[in-house]
Amino acid sequence: MRRPDTTDAVVDVAPSRRTVRRPRSVSVVVTAHGLEPTAGVVVEDALRGLEELGVPGEVVVVVGRADRTAQVALTAGASVVESRPGRGAAVLAGVAASRGDVVCLLDGDVRYFGDPPLVPLLVEPILGGLADACVSDLYWRPPHPRLWLHGFFAPLIGRVYPELLPKAGSTPWSGQRAALRALWPAELPDGATADLALLLHWNREAALLRPVLADDWTAPGRPRLEPSRADLDLVVADALAHGRIDETGAKALPDWFEAVQSGAGERWGDVVDPVDFAAAERDVLEEALRELRAHGL
Repeated sequence: MRRPDTTDAVVDVAPSRRTVRRPRSVSVVVTAHGLEPTAGVVVEDALRGLEELGVPGEVVVVVGRADRTAQVALTAGASVVESRPGRGAAVLAGVAASRGDVVCLLDGDVRYFGDPPLVPLLVEPILGGLADACVSDLYWRPPHPRLWLHGFFAPLIGRVYPELLPKAGSTPWSGQRAALRALWPAELPDGATADLALLLHWNREAALLRPVLADDWTAPGRPRLEPSRADLDLVVADALAHGRIDETGAKALPDWFEAVQSGAGERWGDVVDPVDFAAAERDVLEEALRELRAHGL
């Protein structure tokens, strides 16, 4: 196709397309500590996704030391690596044991019902040059109030790292994500803050971090409804280290966090009807923004 004349354009069109599909190998890393009942199906889904992509690939399952999940994963066609407990430790062990140019991360208990499967959904934008890293923007089934998003991530990240909000989608805590190998960090927190730390890292290092709309999924575990103080401490330390806040802001944010979480608990109350979730989420977000201003942030 002939390129248009851009003589009068403010920004010239690049001389060559970035969005050209490049052949790359793909590693799917499944974190599956103690997930014997579900790991086999996740591995089978991942292998089916690799087949649909039509690229060289592998599935690596990360298990605990005294864990029967290993045999389930091996039987399903994956390789297995052990790691010490903790989300971050599992992710680092899986990435280190893998060989692909692109690494796709999946939870060992997630069931995805959309089409295409989750692996090609996350990886295809990277293979096609549309992204360097992707985070799944999950369609909830069943829906529930999202305090982590509206009472923590959206107001705080919108203040400290505003450029990250459109990159992370509406489920930024999602463990289903993919990135070029060079974008996986050498260190991550051991605990549940690892996924948030990974987002902050990709915000700095990935030229194109994008959310990918995911259709319908479920997991037997209880989703993260409330933020933890560890989440806040991670963001504060990162923002302070990279000049996004000063010492005054760092000292004010814990008080902001406590005020918002206390108020959100009262507002949430006995909200159980999905029809009422949106109003509750909006109220919590507006209160979080008011508290930011009240704390001089």
